Amino acid sequence: MNCKIALAQINVTVGDIAGNAEKIINSINKAKSHHADIILFPELTLSAYPSLDLILEEEFINANQTKLLEITKHVQDIIAIIGVIYSHNGHRYNALAVIQNGQIIDYVLKTNLPTYDVFDELRYFHPNTQPHPISVRIKGKTYKLGIEICEDLWDDRYDIKVTRDLAKQGADIILNASASPFYTGKMKQRIVLVREKVEAFHLPFVYVNLIGGQDELIFDGNSFALDAEGRFAAHLPASQEAIAYCSFKNGRAENPQADPIMHELKELRAALILGIRDYFYKSGFKDAVIGLSGGIDSALVAVLAAEALGPDHVYTYAMPSQFSSDHSFVDAEQCAKNLHIHFDTIPIESVYKSFLNALKNPFSGTSFGLAEENLQARIRGSILMSISNKKNALVLTTGNKTELALGYCTLYGDMCGALAPISDMNKPDVYRLANYLNEQYGFDIIPENTISKRPSAELAEGQYDPFDYDIVSPIVDDLLCQNKSIEQLIKKTADPELVYKIFHLIRATEFKRWQAAPGLRITPKAFGQGRRMPLVNHFTF
Repeated sequence: MNCKIALAQINVTVGDIAGNAEKIINSINKAKSHHADIILFPELTLSAYPSLDLILEEEFINANQTKLLEITKHVQDIIAIIGVIYSHNGHRYNALAVIQNGQIIDYVLKTNLPTYDVFDELRYFHPNTQPHPISVRIKGKTYKLGIEICEDLWDDRYDIKVTRDLAKQGADIILNASASPFYTGKMKQRIVLVREKVEAFHLPFVYVNLIGGQDELIFDGNSFALDAEGRFAAHLPASQEAIAYCSFKNGRAENPQADPIMHELKELRAALILGIRDYFYKSGFKDAVIGLSGGIDSALVAVLAAEALGPDHVYTYAMPSQFSSDHSFVDAEQCAKNLHIHFDTIPIESVYKSFLNALKNPFSGTSFGLAEENLQARIRGSILMSISNKKNALVLTTGNKTELALGYCTLYGDMCGALAPISDMNKPDVYRLANYLNEQYGFDIIPENTISKRPSAELAEGQYDPFDYDIVSPIVDDLLCQNKSIEQLIKKTADPELVYKIFHLIRATEFKRWQAAPGLRITPKAFGQGRRMPLVNHFTF
């Protein structure tokens, strides 16, 4: 096959059909100016992904269809393949509109509809059962385009092997339009999978992925193309909008490229920044409020927020009580200075004493304990939420995945906020990313003492976190992400008491996570829409 293909890795917004259409048209015009023969857009570009129950609203479907017809008029001298919702004979389809010379020449319908983790496509769409190539004319020659949609590539769990079927029917090239969410290591998996298809069918393969943040999900882009020999013909950047081009001659890349170098922490940083930025901007906010405690978690969130929104848009507050250490305030202040973000101090000791005085009757006859500790966290949460109301800003929570899993967090306290940027990062990975950021800045943007000191919530005299995170975090990840059994973990750790304790803590604190701020998903299994555990659960063993 001889052609030039534009890979349109664009950032669209759920529900902004007019804005998304404008981006699509601009991309088409740009590709035409570069003499591209085909431009491929991601899955469901026009509506954005995932639109969830908007898809059940007739007005939403009609608006998509109307705007698609407007876009079609702009498609001249190029073939545009655009992700759309297609309604036909009472069914809705996750589809691609193939447009040429101002007309929709065909629709490609998604065959394999995922219903695991964050995906629930059978709730919204009807599956295709007979994938077939689309014949097009390019520069006087007829080609068969093997077009598929996202999950059609990930076919291990499905009976219909779309790529294989398209190849068997004479496809000259495979074009995959995806909305594949980011998690650490996902890009390597995509490359391995596409290379397997190329080696099996000896066809060039173009993979275009969505870019941008949508609620809990981050779409990292990382679009790429391989020629029929498995060489890179194009690779687009991670977590950035871009349009790139690849040219094939008889299935071979005209300008082959070296394989891209993957750096896990670099991509993680970029994805989190993108997730924060889009959550704010697409929600109509520009300023963040953070409780800066002097601990590692809040420091990391402050750095990411400053990079995502700009230092002038980040407001941080130290809220010391009588239990707070001097070094915590010093570390928090230094971190804010390093980042050039806003910083202020709001002591809570007098407020705390006023609360205790008001509660003296209900608390009478009891000793200092969890209620008094959590009261401090809830005072801080109320302060941050009040400031965010006044500033028309959003509060960022700072808890990590290990703490959230074990319930080591205070409902309506440190869990208050609109977004939890690092809630899918275990504690050791928080330290890894913090150290990486310091290396990238060339100095301790996060103070060294913040990283090296023993973690503590500082809600009581001499208090420290009750876990060895290096031991506990892997067990949490094995239970949540790997679905390992209790028996496997006991064999692995040789500590049945600890394994059962962690298991029961995760089960007992489900009610907290149902009320937690949405978190950015960066692992294969995050708390949120991809994990559906019952709130009331008596199962045990």
